[in-house]
Amino acid sequence: MSAPERIRRATHDDAEAILAVKRALALPADAREAPRGGFLLGASLEGYRALIDAADVWVLNDTSGAVAGFAVLLPEAVLRASELWTRREAIQWDAPGGWVLPEDRVCYFDQLAILPEARMRAPELALTALRGAVRGGHEHLFATVVAHPVQNTASLALLRALGARRVGSVDEAYEGVGRIVSDLYYAPIGGADTRLAETTRAGRRAVR
Repeated sequence: MSAPERIRRATHDDAEAILAVKRALALPADAREAPRGGFLLGASLEGYRALIDAADVWVLNDTSGAVAGFAVLLPEAVLRASELWTRREAIQWDAPGGWVLPEDRVCYFDQLAILPEARMRAPELALTALRGAVRGGHEHLFATVVAHPVQNTASLALLRALGARRVGSVDEAYEGVGRIVSDLYYAPIGGADTRLAETTRAGRRAVR
């Protein structure tokens, strides 16, 4: 990896570049299929600055030093204080038999965004965020993936490599897009970094 091409913690100086990546991956209202590299909903410049202050936000620099992707993970305290947590009653649970909803040490993988030309780095970026969550004492990860009106397949390979399983869905409305149905996934992440590294290698093979 060359010097400028690295994964690092985001700062306020990265907020505009992060928003530019988000805009490049926006979902058009009339989309019939997901853009290559996936897509993101919502968020604003002020919103990303707030996330950088409160959550775990990582950026991926390309060889020129420009931001080519980012990851946002909400630690438990931030998740419980978020608007997302207040909407948890809207979840339609459809968990496999025997699965028990964890009560603590939970975190939420809010966003993983990679420009198409850098998508092979997605597993490394995800691993960095996941390692931070594990070292912070988290054992349970949740993530949502848009399933309607189009399916956002960009993160599915990584979630499956992590052993995530679908446990429910959320039906919401987004301005400029309309009705959105997202599948809710759960994965246990407690354990050694080596297991996460193996997950990342599997995820890298899956996105090729």
